[in-house]
Amino acid sequence: MASGTERVARRSRAQWQSLIERGERSRLGIAAFCRAEGVSAASFYSWRKRLSRPAADGLSASAERQAPDATFLDLGALRGAGGDPARWDIELALGDGVVLRLRRG
Repeated sequence: MASGTERVARRSRAQWQSLIERGERSRLGIAAFCRAEGVSAASFYSWRKRLSRPAADGLSASAERQAPDATFLDLGALRGAGGDPARWDIELALGDGVVLRLRRG
């Protein structure tokens, strides 16, 4: 058990990538490798999963979690009959009870 005076090593993304590659090449099992390296197996598996996803070209973590089928809809381009600007009501449920309502018309 940690005494409170020990420092937790913070590793960069590149350091985790290297550690995971070494762990997968190791003749030890993952649990034994993690003990030898002083990391928890849970952290190892978590980082392995995170790094196995395709890179998001510098997008934030929240952008990485965005639904893959999300699309952009230019509401200004919507036109009703006869070329008049269309009336629309949009309701977005953002989670945790937050709802965004947009109306035009």
